[in-house]
Amino acid sequence: MTPLLGCGARRRKAFRAIRRLASRIGPLLLAATSLGALGFREAIAQEINPPLGPYVHLTAADFTNSSSFSTNTPLVATYYFYWYDIYSNAHIMDGDGTDALTDHPPTLTDFSYKSKAWHETQLADMMDAGIDIVLPVYWGAPSERNPTSSQHYWSYAGLGPLITARDELLQADKQPPRIGLFYDTSTLQYNSWGEHIDLTTARGREWFYESIRDFFSLIPPRHWAMINGQPVVFLYNSSFAVAHDQSCIDYVKQAFARDFGGHVPYLVREISWRAQSDNVYAWGGALGLKNPGIASLGPGYNDSAVPGRTPLIVDRQGGAFFERNWTRFLWNPSRIVAVETWNEYHEATDIAASKEYGRAYIELIRKYVDMFKAGVRPTLPRGPYSDVKFVSATLQATNVETGLEQFEFADGATVATNVAGSDCRAAAPNPTGGRYIYLRIDDSFKWAPSMQAEVDVEYFDSSGGSFAVEFDGSDTNAPFNGAYTRSSTTVYLDGSQLWRPARFNFSGARFINSQNGGADFRLAVSADPFFVRRVKVIRPGVPDEAGQVVTGYQANFTAPLATEWVALGPASDLFQPTNGVLRIRSSTNTIGQLLLTLPGANTTTQELLARTRITRLALGDAMPGGIAVAASTNGQIGLSYLLRSTAQAGRQTAFRETSLGWGPQTTFAWATNVWYWLRLRHAANSLSGLPDVWAKTWRADGLTPEPTGWLLVWDYYPGQPLRTGFAGLVSGGDNGGSEMECDFFLLKSDGLPEIIVTLPEQKPALASLAAGRPLTSGALLLQLTGEPSRSYQVEASIDLTSWIGLAAVELTKGAAEYLDPAATNFTHRFYRARLWP
Repeated sequence: MTPLLGCGARRRKAFRAIRRLASRIGPLLLAATSLGALGFREAIAQEINPPLGPYVHLTAADFTNSSSFSTNTPLVATYYFYWYDIYSNAHIMDGDGTDALTDHPPTLTDFSYKSKAWHETQLADMMDAGIDIVLPVYWGAPSERNPTSSQHYWSYAGLGPLITARDELLQADKQPPRIGLFYDTSTLQYNSWGEHIDLTTARGREWFYESIRDFFSLIPPRHWAMINGQPVVFLYNSSFAVAHDQSCIDYVKQAFARDFGGHVPYLVREISWRAQSDNVYAWGGALGLKNPGIASLGPGYNDSAVPGRTPLIVDRQGGAFFERNWTRFLWNPSRIVAVETWNEYHEATDIAASKEYGRAYIELIRKYVDMFKAGVRPTLPRGPYSDVKFVSATLQATNVETGLEQFEFADGATVATNVAGSDCRAAAPNPTGGRYIYLRIDDSFKWAPSMQAEVDVEYFDSSGGSFAVEFDGSDTNAPFNGAYTRSSTTVYLDGSQLWRPARFNFSGARFINSQNGGADFRLAVSADPFFVRRVKVIRPGVPDEAGQVVTGYQANFTAPLATEWVALGPASDLFQPTNGVLRIRSSTNTIGQLLLTLPGANTTTQELLARTRITRLALGDAMPGGIAVAASTNGQIGLSYLLRSTAQAGRQTAFRETSLGWGPQTTFAWATNVWYWLRLRHAANSLSGLPDVWAKTWRADGLTPEPTGWLLVWDYYPGQPLRTGFAGLVSGGDNGGSEMECDFFLLKSDGLPEIIVTLPEQKPALASLAAGRPLTSGALLLQLTGEPSRSYQVEASIDLTSWIGLAAVELTKGAAEYLDPAATNFTHRFYRARLWP
């Protein structure tokens, strides 16, 4: 099914219906059908037919064996194309004898909508895939009921074998997916009578309703997919109707309740419908995730075998494209996801068993369906831009792109040029509408389901006009459910004829490729001419050094300490690399140091950046540790920036110098088991009253921006001798019960080689699992704490060797409870929790 492109796109002019008629029924019939469909002869007026099937005028008794999903149930639906028929080669061979399919079923034996066995195989495979609702793609209409003249009579003929197949699976105690309706509204324009339907008229509303009514009249209610007692109906694109308004939706609901025992359909409109309905989806998920209410996603797209089209190909990438879209969906899931498609082999959007892929996509989707239904939120993808400060695209004849791609689209064409000595791109005129420049962010740069981001644009200030940015955001009032959220800033061009910068701040950005062509944002241009030479997306919650070149040294403690690290103090075992972190333990009343003794490093001007967390606090006053600059190996001097907690002052950050004692300090409510950035700078000057040491702390959650100012400063020089020495880490002095971890250490100093700063993946919070007292029912309540917004698998064992999974628990607020109802069925039972996935 041709993807209908969204906001601002130029819709593909030739529709599938006419092309496929041409390839399957020959030139003579094509001429009459095409001309009628396109309005070149007078439309044949026909009365609306009586119901086609027997299941109408229903009562409550007719729903005795029916069941219904709750609106709170996670559901997976898929579009089921059942138009294939090996016995006539319909939808298998083109009229010229060539292959009509891009992908192919595993076998052509009995590959037919007429075959109960084929339907049963498909339903069984859907069960393996975890599908809840099957949506037959139905081309039924008042014009298509005559088997001798309709090209779409398979829409009716295929339902009987489908129902028989599902009945047999039910009799075998199976739970095949329930049957909903995907109403292919192409028949509003392309049908055997040559009528073009206006849904604002009485006849148009009758036509619309009858198409839906006849489908359900052929299906016993025990097979219906219902949500809160409402049978599920998906509507395809509205563009095939002459016109439509809310009246067509309201009429369907009213008439359906009249004919089907008071049941009102659960109508899911495609996002192009300008009306209200129970839910909404966007067609085109095979090209990339879309989620305006019900999510749509798919494995890719390739319509190379469809005659009359310029092929559109979205590569499957060996399944990675499908997985990436599932992962995006699971970051911020809706209650329903529709997989596009089960078996549209013409356009290669199939996940069903195929000659090309076997059962790979059935197995792959089951993995993600299980995660979806268990409430699992997967980790964000790692990649080359996971921990950089920004991604950018320099626009020229051949763009220079680092994590940000500018691409061409129908309403987003550009032309390479040179303006005022700078290579750049100009937004090309668009005769059909708006003018845009589209950009797509590498997935590895995306750090959260909802992001704060900054976008910098370098533009040429020509005379007149303006531009803004439209981004894939969470403003549901914006076009396409927020996919085109407009920036609060609009930049006006005043004709200075200079290159200028503009900054746009985004709040609630999703960046899930919801715009045309899978873009994450676009420049919306109202100026002619308009030139851009660079676009940059900035992540505020990452230190400025991330991904940049500096002169310095970095460590992530994944290996034993190098010889340049020298431990000072009462015991060298206070500093131990383990599990990708440096574990730092306090000692009794004495501060220890781990200094980086690099030859050539400047011993006076130094800047440190470290990522640390406190994992345990000593009883009473506690000083877990911190970082240090200008420290000597004899322990006589050194400036430390420490985290401490006292009964009198609470939790603080503070300066301390080995010989001077405590310096400036301030209250800072740091928490245990939470990562923080510590930044410490030493650049002494000879003027009294000006700081020589600066320090700050902020949360290292990838979201919190670094404070612009310093938290603490200290002016010690020239009142005290200038401190020089090495940089390093500090273990605190308390009663010996505190522990701190560091997973990244950066020293910036003249005299050191150039490096690219690479942040390691942040380690999740340490998890704890506590058991309460058994309840009178025999159940045991477990309380789990750990990384917020992550999922954990709770497992049990009776021998600490063989473990079984009990449930997945999501820590939506950093803590959750799990009730094990079978705990007292065992003499003893052990529990553990691990991150999932």
